[in-house]
Amino acid sequence: MENLTESKEYKIAKELENALNDYSFNAKKFTAAIPTMHPTLQQSLFRLIKECVIFMADEKNRYIDRRNRISYECSKQLAGILQETGVPLI
Repeated sequence: MENLTESKEYKIAKELENALNDYSFNAKKFTAAIPTMHPTLQQSLFRLIKECVIFMADEKNRYIDRRNRISYECSKQLAGILQETGVPLI
């Protein structure tokens, strides 16, 4: 199996981390760009967000402190719904 740190997914996650670490990052502008994506890619983005939420709801895989407690709690509420929802690749 490919080393995680050499995968394209890891590299993209680190680019996103850098963007989010910039105080001028505007989530509303980011989401405003979603409709410019092809509908299939919008579906792929949702599939990615779904996996992120399910991962963030699993306290065994990550450290939870006051800074990310609310994201954990919200993710925990959403995870059940998302796990039961299939997102087809169309």
